[in-house]
Amino acid sequence: MALPNSNHFYLGAVAALFLVLFASHANAAGITITGGWIRALPAGLPAAGYFTLRNSGDKTVLLTGAASPGCAMLMLHKSDDRSGMMKMEDVTSVEAAPGATVKFTPGSYHLMCMGPKPAIKPGGRVPVTLSFADGTSLTADFAVRNANGE
Repeated sequence: MALPNSNHFYLGAVAALFLVLFASHANAAGITITGGWIRALPAGLPAAGYFTLRNSGDKTVLLTGAASPGCAMLMLHKSDDRSGMMKMEDVTSVEAAPGATVKFTPGSYHLMCMGPKPAIKPGGRVPVTLSFADGTSLTADFAVRNANGE
């Protein structure tokens, strides 16, 4: 019985890595996150996260969750003006049609960081991972700004 030589093992490992990387890229194809930042508030108050999600793919994507090591819990939220009263509530998902751009901004969709950790400090950066209904995820670094957004 012949043992595989190290060249065969190396080529097999490289091929397996290529397949994993290619499959991962294909699953997240067309989704981009830009302009990510988190508004840090004093005294451990909940922080909010903002960004722009662009779907340049040919299928609708459904954002279903978010996580960050800088937050005990990170949730999808939306603020609405209802008859002159601002109301904020959890949302279970946010849809982005093919070619659509969804902006997470103050007064609209945003991320709510409950239990901000020491990493949520102005001038810092924290990773945020967005999860989609098809099982894919995308991680982006978010800048941490002060209460004025600076």
